[in-house]
Amino acid sequence: MKKDERNKMLQRYTDLLNRVDTLQFILKNVEGYEEGDLVAIIQETEAELAKIKNLKDNKRQYLFNFKSGGWNSEFAFTEEEALQQAIEKYGQPNNGSKVLNIDERSFRVSTPTEYQSLLSSFY
Repeated sequence: MKKDERNKMLQRYTDLLNRVDTLQFILKNVEGYEEGDLVAIIQETEAELAKIKNLKDNKRQYLFNFKSGGWNSEFAFTEEEALQQAIEKYGQPNNGSKVLNIDERSFRVSTPTEYQSLLSSFY
């Protein structure tokens, strides 16, 4: 997930929370609305809120490669944050270095299959 995507997700989360509050107010205080329709909308919105909450509150594992070979991982909310953490640990990538030179284009969200495959190289 990119930083811009995370910001949009956080804004969507806030918008949905406000929408649920408004719908619950309408449901309790305004005559003429069909309760079943509003309840269904609230339930759908709360389901989406739960998914977004899980994404916004949990860091993901990002895998990345070194140009000289090898790989490592960082836990972060965004790809940019993972890159920054890797740079803090291993230094700024540059073309002149062959040791622990981070491949900035190799950052990706870890999947269980890929992670197990990479770990198998140690056995």
